[in-house]
Amino acid sequence: MKNNTNKMILNRNGDWFVEHGYTHPNDIIDHNGNLDNMKGFFGIFAAYNQHHLDMGTQWDTWPDWELCLTSLENGVHFLEEASELAKAEMNHWLMLAQHIHNSPYITVDGYTISVQGQHETMFSFDVSLDLRCWIEPGAMAEHDKWLEAGARLESGNGMAGRRHRLHESKHLVGHSLGSYWTVPEHVPFLGGTTTHHMHDAIFCLEPMHESLPLAMQSLVRLCRDDSGIWVIQAKTDFLAQIKNEWWEEHWPQGIPEDLDCQYSKQDWKEIRAEWAVKTQQRYDQVMNNE
Repeated sequence: MKNNTNKMILNRNGDWFVEHGYTHPNDIIDHNGNLDNMKGFFGIFAAYNQHHLDMGTQWDTWPDWELCLTSLENGVHFLEEASELAKAEMNHWLMLAQHIHNSPYITVDGYTISVQGQHETMFSFDVSLDLRCWIEPGAMAEHDKWLEAGARLESGNGMAGRRHRLHESKHLVGHSLGSYWTVPEHVPFLGGTTTHHMHDAIFCLEPMHESLPLAMQSLVRLCRDDSGIWVIQAKTDFLAQIKNEWWEEHWPQGIPEDLDCQYSKQDWKEIRAEWAVKTQQRYDQVMNNE
């Protein structure tokens, strides 16, 4: 996936496609459908770049107006109104859309994007354009059911509760190894390492970039690589182990109600620094087979 953020972006209306022997985007895009789900969303980009499909050339055409039907931020709806920063973001979306469309290892079903790792692990995540992040697979479809049911804004149980649930799901990625997974054998040095606290078939991967499409490109590459992603999760598990051991050592009878009175902000800063050092030490011990 080339990262050419300086390429020229073009804006063509639907008549251009008909004049050049292609299908009018209006006849491809379901304007009454859900264009916030990834199938519909990326379908907009494919409709406006259909002339590149047979030739395999780089997608360069920004949708004429349909993105205003989505929850994508307003600054990138229309090319003629975009700032230079917004145009860079547009390039990121075009590159991501083309990569997802062309890759035989990536599938899109509703809100969910699934990536087959090169070592056969399956990864999946939903994407929320509204929250500008990926979230736990299935969370968006569940959220839509609540919307369709006309859930009321009630404390804890209505839409306020559902939106809170979406926020809790931010940056979560599902995988096919199941709960209490073991680091896959193909991962150098760490292969076969048993996890102690990663009890879910999901894990958190924070974005590497502020730009959502650029962050998603990195995420997709990590999933396809199917190795480095497990190193990140193993270190997260080591940190969880260190934290658990610390609590058991210092508060074996349970966490007191006045915990905030027991430690100052500086104390917590030093404690977290200690956790980080011990996490790295444990990681180094495994890598050095000690």
